[in-house]
Amino acid sequence: MAKMEGATMTKRYRERIEEVELASDAPAAFRWRGQHYRVLSVIGHWHEDEGWWRRADGLPERIERTDLWRVEARNGAPTDGVYELVRKGEAWRLDRIWD
Repeated sequence: MAKMEGATMTKRYRERIEEVELASDAPAAFRWRGQHYRVLSVIGHWHEDEGWWRRADGLPERIERTDLWRVEARNGAPTDGVYELVRKGEAWRLDRIWD
């Protein structure tokens, strides 16, 4: 978690993750932009519950449960990175990276 301390920068991507390997329902590895990343540790996990909201026109809109993980991962480079992974339904995306 040393990456999160001090002056760090974050960049938001919101890009589809090509593949996710799970271990006990948590990401163990993922493939993004053709690169394989191995999860070293899960820094945090939280979720946004499923619910109903009202659009501006008053009609109901269903919101799916969303699971988020902040993980420390490595893709073969000498340094590790901190990545935020998001799962909504069966779809995964990489939301942001800290450096």
